[in-house]
This record gives sequence, structure tokens and C-alpha cells, in this order.
Amino acid sequence: MSTYGEYASSILNGRAERRPLPGLAAYHWEGRVPKLDRVRNISSTGVYLQTPDRWEPGEVVTLTLQREGPPRMGFDNCVRLTTKAVRWGDDGVGLAFDLLDHEDLRLWDSPLKTDASHTQPEDILREFRVASALAFIRRIAPGSANEVRRLLREGLSNYRVESAVNIALKAESLTATRPDTYSLKVNPQVALRILEGGSWAEDEWVRMMWAGLLASSLSPEGQDDSNLLLVNSLGQLTTVHFRILTAACMRASQMATGFGWSYSKQSGCTLEELMKVTGARDKLRIEREIEHLADLGLLEHREKSPSFMEDKEPNVVPTTLGQKLWSSCEGNQSSSAATPFLV
Repeated sequence: MSTYGEYASSILNGRAERRPLPGLAAYHWEGRVPKLDRVRNISSTGVYLQTPDRWEPGEVVTLTLQREGPPRMGFDNCVRLTTKAVRWGDDGVGLAFDLLDHEDLRLWDSPLKTDASHTQPEDILREFRVASALAFIRRIAPGSANEVRRLLREGLSNYRVESAVNIALKAESLTATRPDTYSLKVNPQVALRILEGGSWAEDEWVRMMWAGLLASSLSPEGQDDSNLLLVNSLGQLTTVHFRILTAACMRASQMATGFGWSYSKQSGCTLEELMKVTGARDKLRIEREIEHLADLGLLEHREKSPSFMEDKEPNVVPTTLGQKLWSSCEGNQSSSAATPFLV
């Protein structure tokens, strides 16, 4: 691996191809105030900012790279970078990217367009997200790093790559505050299966569930493959299924305070409650989705009233497996993350 000195030297000597990219900007923070600087040019090893600031060589500077405009939030709109100042210019400062976080950065290679006039800020941001996701996987599952790299670079469509990267970065964010975060590992097969399965997710909330499952699969040992069962179950669920399971598990958890952890009819949801949670008006559809969850072993098989269309009994109850799946998909989030759906 290159030393920082060699890495910084690559910028000074111009070995990495640098290109201007109109529309790309970077924010850095001065206290609580975000300060916007234009990007004059960028390469796979660093960036030159047009800025009045003059950081000393070697000084660490945290940047948020985004399209020009007000500060943006979310993994799809910006990327947070750790850089070190390398040199001063007449109108700004050259900074080097953190090597470990962006070792696999390929700004001007396929699948991005090689014609600078057609490269958009979003292309650059996407490439940074891919490199950051690969760095995270390399840290938590070094045994699957090569397979994940092939998956993200060659094996998936652009849309599925976006979903898989989104899941990895969300999982990293969920574990960032843990004091042992840099010592956590995950079974390589669990990591690979989560990214493959989650790459099909179209709903942002569903991607968050996959990210939670990845985050909850981390441990100091990183050998446990028991969550593969949960991965299989998660891959068979749609957004409606998640909403139903979340409502049932939250109700069971709330009732468990008074009734213990043995779930029963009293800790279940009614059909009417589930219709409100899902926003659906088709009772037959909700019935089918409940049966699907029961067939997967996530909900208890229920006894329907003679006229289930009017069934108002609270008899939609999660199984132990269903509660474990839901809890694992919460990752390091609080249980209130699902509350907005319970209206």
C-alpha cells in the first residue's frame, strides 16, 4: 500500500488525471457555519478547491462534495470526504483524498463516461459512493471484498448498484457511533447475500431494513452465519409485508411490557389497524399478504372469523422468527423509526 507521502506526491506530480467539472462544489465547516468552495478540478487522488482558506500541508479537512447549491442531505445527494491539504495555489488549495476510503476510486473509467464534457457531478458523486461502500465492506468483510467489488463493478445494473451501495453506506452510518465500530466484522457470505438481495429493493424504507440487518450482523468475531435465514426471509418481502410485520411486532413489543414475551391474541393487530398502516383498502389483498407472512413463519397462522371481512379481533401476531427479523432489521435504530407508519 502506498504511503501518504507517495500518495500526496502523486497529486503534486500530476500523475492522476485531473479534469474540471462545472457544477461540482464542496462544503467545509467553520464552526457551525457551512462554507461553499468551487471545485476547479478533480482526480481519483485529490481535488483542487477555489477558496480563500489556506490550510497547512498535512492538515485534515472534512469536505462534503455535492452539486453547486444549498447544503444537501442524504447519501444520494452528497458525499462526505476526509482529505489532507497538500499544496497552495494562487486561488486555492489542493487536497488529497483519504487513501483507505477511496482506494477503489475510478472517476474516469467505465461505467462513467470518459468524455469530460458529458460527465455530470452526479457521476462523480456516484463513483465516490461506490468506492466508499467498497471500503466499508473491505473493513467489515475482507473475505468477500473481491466478490463485492465484482458485483458492484460488473455484476449489477446501475439501479441495483445504487441500491446495494445505499445499503452499505446506511449500515456504516448505523454503526458509526459504536465505540467498537472499527473492530466489528461480518460473515462474508452474509454481507454478500445482503447486498445481492437488497439491491432489488425499490423502496427507501426497505433498503433501510436491509441496512439494519447488515448492521445487526456485525460482531467482534464476524463468523456467525445464522442471519442467512433472515436474509432469505427478507428477500421474499415487499413494502406492504414490511409494514404489516412492523405493525404486528411493535404492538407485540408494547404489549410485552405488561404481558411478558409470550405473544398472544391480546398482543396482536386487527385487520382494520393493518389497513391503516399499509394505506390499503383491499381487505382481500391484506389477507393474502398476512397469509404469505404466516407461510414464511413470520406471523402466527390465524383463525379467521366466519366473516373475515368484518374480523375485528386482534389476531395478527408475530412469531419469534418474525420478531427476530424485525428487531434485526432495526439495526442500531430506535424502535421509533417505524412509528410514522402507525397512523
